[in-house]
Amino acid sequence: MIATTLKDGFGIRLTFSGHEADIPLIVDPTSITPPGIDGGDPIDATTHSNTAVRTKRPRQLVEITDASMTVVYDPDAWDDIRALIGVNTEITITFPTPGDGTLTVWGYLKSFTPNAYVEGEQATAEAVVVITNANAAQAETGPAYVA
Repeated sequence: MIATTLKDGFGIRLTFSGHEADIPLIVDPTSITPPGIDGGDPIDATTHSNTAVRTKRPRQLVEITDASMTVVYDPDAWDDIRALIGVNTEITITFPTPGDGTLTVWGYLKSFTPNAYVEGEQATAEAVVVITNANAAQAETGPAYVA
């Protein structure tokens, strides 16, 4: 049973740990699609013994999907952002729920693409985070949610 419900997406943030001598970089998105869970395509289990329908089986492993977001940024952070591209690190997503629930994953910043600068608007960029599910020692490490 679900005890609480996220009533507003406002207040979500990401923290990249382990970069620049363990000084975390906090990313403040204006919108985000957090990682999801995908069970993958079915395995065709049809054989010549089937008489009326095709049969399928689920896969044993699931995929944790990428996260994508629009973030506000300052060009002064360019070196910090560059330092995260392609570097597998622990990433914590803090949800604005009562008590600030967190989802911790291992992944890397795949891309950071600035949007057009527009007079009277904040500087924003599109960013994609790939979830690797492997820690710094390359051991399988799935997502961990703490309420």
